[in-house]
Amino acid sequence: MDPNELEVVYTTTEPTRAELIRGMLQSEGIASEVEGENQAGLSGVLGVRILTRAWDADRARKLIKSHEHHHGH
Repeated sequence: MDPNELEVVYTTTEPTRAELIRGMLQSEGIASEVEGENQAGLSGVLGVRILTRAWDADRARKLIKSHEHHHGH
């Protein structure tokens, strides 16, 4: 896999939650993109995905897991 390729590290149906996660990743120096937030706002069913570069994906997943553990989600 190309280390520059985008990889999904998190999926949610809440656009606000996706933005919080993206901000947390950014504060850790991980560039990420939120994909699908407009569709999720319309239906509440479609997933909002957070993508990072492949080389950041494992670290991003660990940070998200730790963040959710500490914040009760």
